[in-house]
Amino acid sequence: MTDTISRIDPQVSCGNIGDRWGRLVARRRWVVLAIWTLLAVGSAILYPALQNSLVGANFSVPGTESSRADQLVEQHFASFGSEQLVVTFTSDSVDSRNPAFRARVAEVASSLRQSPDVLRVVDPYESAGFVPTISDDGTSALAFVGIGGEASDRIAVAERVQEMIGGASGDGVEVAVTGYSPMTVDLTRVESEDAVRAESIGLPIAFVVLVLALGSVVAGIVPLVTTGIGVLAAFGMFALLSNVMTFDVLVTTVAAMFGLGLGIDYALFIVSRFREEIGRAGPGEDSDRTERAVGAAMGTAGHIIVISGLVVLIALGALAIVDVPAVQSISLVVALTIATVVVVAWTLLPALLAVLGTRIGAWSLPRRFQPPSVDEHDAAVPTWWSRWAQHVIERPWRYTVASAAVLIVCLVPIGSISYGVDLGAEALSAEPSGRANTVLTEKFAPGTISPITIVFTGEDDSPLGPQQIATVDAFANSVRGDDRVAYALAQPEGGRSLLIVVPSVPIDSTEAADLVETLRSQAVLAGDVDGTSVSVGGTTALVVDASEEISGKFVWVVAAVLAFSLCYLAVVFRSVVIPLKAVAMNLLVTGAALGATVAVFQWGWGSSILGFESPGYIQVYLPVTVFAVVFGLSMDYEVFLIGRMREVFVREASNDVAVVDGIEHTARPITAAAAIMIAVFASFLTADVLELKQFGFAL
Repeated sequence: MTDTISRIDPQVSCGNIGDRWGRLVARRRWVVLAIWTLLAVGSAILYPALQNSLVGANFSVPGTESSRADQLVEQHFASFGSEQLVVTFTSDSVDSRNPAFRARVAEVASSLRQSPDVLRVVDPYESAGFVPTISDDGTSALAFVGIGGEASDRIAVAERVQEMIGGASGDGVEVAVTGYSPMTVDLTRVESEDAVRAESIGLPIAFVVLVLALGSVVAGIVPLVTTGIGVLAAFGMFALLSNVMTFDVLVTTVAAMFGLGLGIDYALFIVSRFREEIGRAGPGEDSDRTERAVGAAMGTAGHIIVISGLVVLIALGALAIVDVPAVQSISLVVALTIATVVVVAWTLLPALLAVLGTRIGAWSLPRRFQPPSVDEHDAAVPTWWSRWAQHVIERPWRYTVASAAVLIVCLVPIGSISYGVDLGAEALSAEPSGRANTVLTEKFAPGTISPITIVFTGEDDSPLGPQQIATVDAFANSVRGDDRVAYALAQPEGGRSLLIVVPSVPIDSTEAADLVETLRSQAVLAGDVDGTSVSVGGTTALVVDASEEISGKFVWVVAAVLAFSLCYLAVVFRSVVIPLKAVAMNLLVTGAALGATVAVFQWGWGSSILGFESPGYIQVYLPVTVFAVVFGLSMDYEVFLIGRMREVFVREASNDVAVVDGIEHTARPITAAAAIMIAVFASFLTADVLELKQFGFAL
C-alpha cells in the first residue's frame, strides 16, 4: 500500500490509472462541474417522489408460515382486505350515545365508503365481528377500514385516508387513524426530522474536525460540499429505482448516515493528499502544478478509497445470504450510497480541487495548528505519535492483554441477545397515528393495530370438513383463554376459516412474539388431530419468522465476511499471520460494539441518559447489518495502517521502525476520519425513533 506513504516521491504515482484520470478531470474540470450541477438539481427535483414512494419495512420471508398465511388471507378472504386500518373517535365532553358523536361517526364513515381506495368500512354502531367497537366508558369508538393492494399502494391509500379525515375532528370529537401503513407514513416524517436534527449536530462537528485536520477553512468545506452532493445523487438514484422496486422508510436516513460518514472520510484523504502535493509539485505554471497535484492525489489517496469502498461493498454483499427484504433493502441502499460517494470522490472532487488550486489553503489556521509538512515528517525530531508508538511497543503484552480484556468484556452481552422489531410507536405520540394508538392502548387493546391472523383450511388448501370446523371452534376457545389475547373470533368464508386474534399486548413486544410461538405450537397439535392445515400470520408473525431467518443466517454472514477478508489481506500483504491478526482484532472490535449495544438497548444500561425505554430486544436486522458494515470500515483503517508499516519493513527490515513509522504517518488522518464518523453516527443518538438510536450507537 505505497499509496498511504506521505513522504514517498510523488513520481511513484505518475503513470498509474489514478494519476492519469486525475489529470484528465483537472483539464475537463468545468465540464465535470457542469454535469454534477445538473445531476444535483435533477436529484433535488426527484427527492419528493422518493419520499412519497417509501413503504413500511418488509419482513416477509418466502416460504415461511407467515407468508403463506398472508397469501391465504388475500386469496380466500378478499373482503377482509390486505390491511385493516383503525379509525378512532374519542371525546372528553360527549359519549358515543350523543347525537353529535354519532353524527361525526356517520359523516366520516360515509366519506370513507365513497372512496375508491376503501374495500369496506365497519362503523362503531355495526358489529365489527371480532372486537368491541365502543369503549366501556362510552367516550371512544372504533371504525375498521379494509384496504387492498401492494405495500406501496397501501401507503398511498393511508396518506389519502389521513388527509380525508385530517379535518374531521369537531363537535368535541377527535378523529384519527392508525394501522401499519398510517404508522409508516408518520414514521417517515419523524425519521426525516430526526435525520435533519442529527445532521445539524454532526456536520458542524465534522466541519471543525476537517478544518483542524486539513489546516484551512476552505479545505474543510470541500469534503462537506462534495459529500452532500453525493448523498443527494444517491437519493435521486433511489427515486428512479422506486419505479421498479420498493424502499422502506429507513432509506433516506440510513443513506444519509452512511453516505455522510464515508463520503467525508474519503474526501478527507484525497484533499489531505492534494494539499501535500500542491506544496511540492515543483516549478511551473499554477495550472500545471495543480494538474500534477490532482493526478498525484488521485493516484495515491484516490486508489485507497476505491479499495476501501470495495471492501465495504463486498462485506455488504454477504448480506444477500439473508432472505429478508428489509435487510436486503438496507444493504442495497448502503451499497449504492457508498458507490455514489466513491464516484463523486473520483469525479466532482478532483474537478473542484483543480478549480481551487493553491486557494485550497485559504483561511488557514495558525501555523501551530497546521498538519506537519513533508519536511517535518522527514525530520528526526520525534512527534507525539511516534513517542506513543515507541511507548506501546516497549510494553507489547501489557497493552495487548489490557485492550483485549476490555473488548472481551464488552463482547459478553452478545450471548444473551434477543431479536425483535420496534415499530417506532413511542416516537409517534404527536402524530395522528400516535394519538389513535393511545386511544387503542387506553380504551381497547394495543393489538388492534395489527391482529394475528390464523387461517384454517383442509389438506392442499381444500375447504374444511365438519370435524375440522369443530377443531377450529375448539382452537378458538383455547386461544380466548390466553391472558395475552384480548379478543378472538373465527370468520368462515368459502369453506375456510379465518381466526382473528387481537393481542392484549403491543404487537412489537416480546409477549406478542411469545404468543405467536404458543399459537403455532397449539396449531401443530390441532392439525395432527384431523389433518387441518393451520397457518399463523400477521405483522408479529412476520417479525418472528424474520428473526429466525436472520439469526439462523448470521453465522454464515460472519463466515463469508471473514473468509473474504482473509483472502483479501493475504493478497495485499502476501502474508498469513497479518491477515489472521487483522481478522481476529476486527472481529473482537465488531463483537464488542454489538455487545455494548445489547447491554444498552436490550438490558437498558444507561437508557435514562439516552432517553429511551428498552423494549427488551435488539432491532432484528441491526446486528447482521452492523457487523458487515463495521467490519468493512475497520478493515479499511487496518489496511491503511498496516500497508504503511509493511512498506517500511520491506525497505528497512526493522519491525520496530516499521511500526513507529506507520503510526506516525497514518495516525492523524485515521484519527480525524474516525472522529468524523463518530460525530456523524453519534448525532443519531438524538433521534426519537429507537432503531436510529441503536444504529447510531452501534456504529
